[in-house]
Amino acid sequence: MLTEVILLSGNAWLIIGLILCILELSNGSLIFFLPMGISALIVGLILKLQESGNLSVLMSDWAWTATVWALLSLVLSLLLNRLMRRKKDDTADINQY
Repeated sequence: MLTEVILLSGNAWLIIGLILCILELSNGSLIFFLPMGISALIVGLILKLQESGNLSVLMSDWAWTATVWALLSLVLSLLLNRLMRRKKDDTADINQY
């Protein structure tokens, strides 16, 4: 019961997102913590908009909320990985012979 209440709270998702984004500062890979943090912030904003009545109910179950978070994390991780790989390939290294 407590888990369901926490996973449907917009404030909890915003806190989780901030913690994950701060953890990214110690990791620096841009592939693991940052996408999960950004997707948690997005889910938190959606839930806050639902709580205030500005948005119709999109996520009414904790399982659906966790699924949306996981899918957003995966998509953001793939996008960041693709962007970082492309950025590294474009720069010429002076040490390549």
